[in-house]
Amino acid sequence: MKATRDLPAELAERLDLPEELLPGRGRLTLDGGRQALVEGQRGILEYTPERIAVSFGREKLTLSGDGLRIKAMNAGELLITGRIRTAEWG
Repeated sequence: MKATRDLPAELAERLDLPEELLPGRGRLTLDGGRQALVEGQRGILEYTPERIAVSFGREKLTLSGDGLRIKAMNAGELLITGRIRTAEWG
């Protein structure tokens, strides 16, 4: 039996596009553990000074650390500052 592949990933591969350009795909850029740019987000799930969880549709990104805060936000991007200790995709 053939394994089912992730359709958006397969589409990105066939069209020679970066996966982060497809709906439901996100991108995280960390700068020295003090700043994170989150692109492609669809909403904030949790927001405390120690933990920020962000939705990407079927996926979720959770940043943990100290003094975390959302410094800037628009429809698809978040700029998070503070001491970022871990980043988990799930």
